[in-house]
Amino acid sequence: MYDDRLDVPGTARVFDESGEIVQTDHVNLYPMPSLDPEDPLNWSKGRKWIFLSCIIWYQFVVNLQAAVLYAIYVPLSDETGLTLDQLNAGTGYLYLFIGISAIISQPLALGYGKRPIYIISTFACALLNVWTAYIPSNSQWIGSRLLLGFFLSPAYALIQVSITDVFFMHERGLPMGIYALAIYAGGCMGPILSGQVYDAMGWKPIIWLSTGLTVISGFVLVFFLEESSFIRRTTAISSLTNPEDQYEGVVAHGGDVNPAGSASSSEVGKNIKMDNIEAGVYNVNRQYIQKVSLPLNTKWHGPRFWKFSKPHPQAQAIIIKTVFQCFMVLRLPAVIWCGVTLGVFQAFYNFVSALASGVLAEDPYNMSTSAVGLTFLSSLIAAIPVAFLGGPLADWYGLYCAKRNHGISEAEHKLHLWLICVILTPIGLLMMGLGPYYSSHWIIFVLGCGIINFVGTFGTLLAVNYIFDCFHEMHPDNPDSPSAAAQDAAPYLLSAVLICMVFSFALSYAITPWCFEWGLRNFGISSAIIFTFILCSTGLMLIYGKRMRKSGEGYYKKIINW
Repeated sequence: MYDDRLDVPGTARVFDESGEIVQTDHVNLYPMPSLDPEDPLNWSKGRKWIFLSCIIWYQFVVNLQAAVLYAIYVPLSDETGLTLDQLNAGTGYLYLFIGISAIISQPLALGYGKRPIYIISTFACALLNVWTAYIPSNSQWIGSRLLLGFFLSPAYALIQVSITDVFFMHERGLPMGIYALAIYAGGCMGPILSGQVYDAMGWKPIIWLSTGLTVISGFVLVFFLEESSFIRRTTAISSLTNPEDQYEGVVAHGGDVNPAGSASSSEVGKNIKMDNIEAGVYNVNRQYIQKVSLPLNTKWHGPRFWKFSKPHPQAQAIIIKTVFQCFMVLRLPAVIWCGVTLGVFQAFYNFVSALASGVLAEDPYNMSTSAVGLTFLSSLIAAIPVAFLGGPLADWYGLYCAKRNHGISEAEHKLHLWLICVILTPIGLLMMGLGPYYSSHWIIFVLGCGIINFVGTFGTLLAVNYIFDCFHEMHPDNPDSPSAAAQDAAPYLLSAVLICMVFSFALSYAITPWCFEWGLRNFGISSAIIFTFILCSTGLMLIYGKRMRKSGEGYYKKIINW
């Protein structure tokens, strides 16, 4: 039966409904997988988690490498002659180029496969890390940061897309939470490692150790990472009463693996036994009804390191369309809001990184480099519960709200949890600023860093989930066009990441004067007011979010059909 309540992107039925009250706990599969056993949505749980482990490990390692020098910026400045301002500015260029380069690396992954992009990124980051040990000037420092940002970009935009490749909408909370943890865990473990190694051996061995770890990780991806790019072709199926006829109709309109080059579902589907057909009915986007037992739970085949993707036949068109779409979606309120809030959480991470050495290594604390590095444990520990509890909490709360809403899920439901971020943000920032200003015990500053990292991890999880829920299930009218593949590149996420990284770049020039020249007291108070005010903007999304999603649907459809 047609339901006009589902006519808004980001609004989906996730529970079956009987009358006006939900009577069942059966969750619909959303998006609906094809009947191809190699469709990533049809992978077994074990196979999905092997894939997730690979991309999360990649995320952790490259973030560790990018952050490995943060705890030693003060001694590094003394040994290299680069000022603290120049080191922080280099970090700003790093994040700026991450945002710009994502517009290139993302469509390349769609055109030529995600697996080769991950592998190239890992080995390139290792080579650039070696260059860091031989930097004689500020210009080379900035140059190395720009190139590192280019090859780091898949870690900030491609992983979220890869997660949606293999996990259903109601399963994404935990994987997204672990992804958010990996961002901050890598950023925290880098300074912890560097602090210990510096006191024992100096700063260059830090480079060799992190480079070795990155190279090993590259070989892990070569042997264990699978390709997740897949184009799922589904068309409307007329009402069929014969299960056998319906089965054949579904197979005929199945999916083709692209760009991996595997057999199409029309070829492999015929080998699936009719035992897979059951009475369960899945109503998806009012386009078709399938009476097939899905997913198929195909197991991992084992290492197949020699198998790489075939380029998409329309790869160049995909790249061009994705780049243009990224800029065209910048007028959508949800994209702007997500980009700004992600920029806030990136700012939190930058604050912790920039302040730790400058505050704790000086009076009144006078900590050693290794001790400064160990204080990042607070931030790491704070992020762990978000990964393992925040994701499931968001999933559970989203399903709970859907049940109360007659089985219909709204993209804004999970944003109710944003209140946690709004409450904790001023507390953490005030502790980071006022604690050292009044010479309080160092634990005040360190706990403040932990609170801010908790907020950043949880807020990142909620913001990324929201932007995907709003736009990811919208598809161009022609499923065979380059626009269809370009939509899989998540242009809305690329735009949000670009806004985030430009925000971070601009902030990199303000961190040192804001924190140290204007005074930690003023920094703590002003940052608490500014960032709490920005995060309170989620109230506007809760009130007007669905209305803006509906009004922007026509414009977004024009973009993805361009």
